[in-house]
Amino acid sequence: MKAPPGRQLDGQQLTDLLMRLLLDERLRQRLAVEGAAAVASGPGELECLETIDLAELDSAARQFRTAVWKLGRNGGLASAFPRSLRLLAAAGVRDAELLTGFLRSEEFGRFRLLPYSGRGLSEEEAFASYLIGFVAAHPDRLTGAGVDAPVVLRETVTHELLTALFTALVREQPLSFDIAVEGIARTGRGHAALRRYTPRSVASWADHPAAARQESGEPVAYAYFATPAGLRRGAVSAQVAAAFETTPSAEGDAARRALSRRGLW
Repeated sequence: MKAPPGRQLDGQQLTDLLMRLLLDERLRQRLAVEGAAAVASGPGELECLETIDLAELDSAARQFRTAVWKLGRNGGLASAFPRSLRLLAAAGVRDAELLTGFLRSEEFGRFRLLPYSGRGLSEEEAFASYLIGFVAAHPDRLTGAGVDAPVVLRETVTHELLTALFTALVREQPLSFDIAVEGIARTGRGHAALRRYTPRSVASWADHPAAARQESGEPVAYAYFATPAGLRRGAVSAQVAAAFETTPSAEGDAARRALSRRGLW
């Protein structure tokens, strides 16, 4: 893309234009059908758009989608959210639809794809936020995924996100991204977090299939720990959960001392 002297886009403007073309399939379709003049916002963009090879642009957009799907710390989004994506697939929601929606979403804008564009959220956190919004907006589409599918899916997304974030907290210091998730506590050895999930959700996770088979149906306390020794996670007792209480108590102090002796706090 090149504009004539006096009308040239600066580097940021050119980057913004390129990103819009790669992200917005409808914009590419308008460019192909209506021409550059119909989509350009000014003379500089017009000159750039008139030089584009549409076939090369479509090829670049496909490669870009593949690259975004494969980004991340453990093999890409499909590897970070396997259970969540299987639940959505069971309801007829395919990966391609989710990727298209994600690329068009505000959540994608909170992820910084280009290193020089500043810090932002990890791709996993941005995608998880999009998925949770998708579940809230389309509960009717999840009826084919089983009983309590919206609740199980929302909690599974949260679980897989925290697993990805805590894996990064073990392996990456300092982090190359920001974390907006609340409730992650600093400990003497790293980080820890506690969530409470429904028994049905925890029982559906293959790594802890029996941890939450409670007759009472009470929420399951589930903890994540990142230490130099690695990631630990799983259902925990009320005594361990007391370590995460924000109000000082003898029980909380005792729980933190016990976890410290185990190398987890």
